[in-house]
Amino acid sequence: MSIAHEPVVIDRTATQRLFGLGAPTRDVDDRGEPLNRMSMDIGALAPNTARTAYGGVLAVLLDDLLGFTVWDRRGIRDGLVTAELSVDVVTPRRWQGPTLRAESRLLALTADGGTSTARVHDSAGTLIATGTLWGNFVDLPAPGADGSALPDFPEPGVAPLDWIGGRIEDGPGVRVVVPANPLVANKLGFMHGGVQGCAMDLAANAALSRDGADMDTASVRINYFRPIPLDRDTTFIADVVRAGRSVAVARVAGTSGGRICVEATVTGRRRLS
Repeated sequence: MSIAHEPVVIDRTATQRLFGLGAPTRDVDDRGEPLNRMSMDIGALAPNTARTAYGGVLAVLLDDLLGFTVWDRRGIRDGLVTAELSVDVVTPRRWQGPTLRAESRLLALTADGGTSTARVHDSAGTLIATGTLWGNFVDLPAPGADGSALPDFPEPGVAPLDWIGGRIEDGPGVRVVVPANPLVANKLGFMHGGVQGCAMDLAANAALSRDGADMDTASVRINYFRPIPLDRDTTFIADVVRAGRSVAVARVAGTSGGRICVEATVTGRRRLS
């Protein structure tokens, strides 16, 4: 039960607009413990979640809110970068709109960064996912505003791959390629960590599907090594580690300019009818 709230007035980034994220809100629970809230508009996509898995987009919501929860306690530091993001998908399909609502709490704080946790529910109150983030504070001012025009936003409710402007390529490993796209930038001008998570989820599921594993995402564990610039293609390559009847595992590496920038382990579970 909420007893107070304080909206946080911020300008939404193109990525936040693209994914229908509301502004974060500071709040406290009925015990007086601080928490933060954020919503995601799923009005257009909710009817599609019975046949299409949108689990990857949860990474965008969770990275944004969990990062804000730690960033908000940064003190005199300039900003925060995500070092690790974990997403556990409890309900992969049949979400009830029009919104997802996430609540986040700070777990630990040090001079170098912090850890936060969150839970996501749909409009029916069903638990959709949980998440945990570990982030590091940085002394790197945000870049100045880019005055160039943004490309057109995709239609609401499109499939996640179209949402991030990517394409799937087959080869030794299944690849999701995300071209240079200012719509998926974070506030520092690099690719949003949640968008990376979404792309890796898509690559893992495509690889598992190619191997005959009919799976929904159960969890994603992401480690971020270096920022991904937005002036070139980024490739996310997935390889299947194990594909059983009820559980499958894939590993995904995201590369840009010939360097590995991010890696993830994606666990799938047998899709329920």
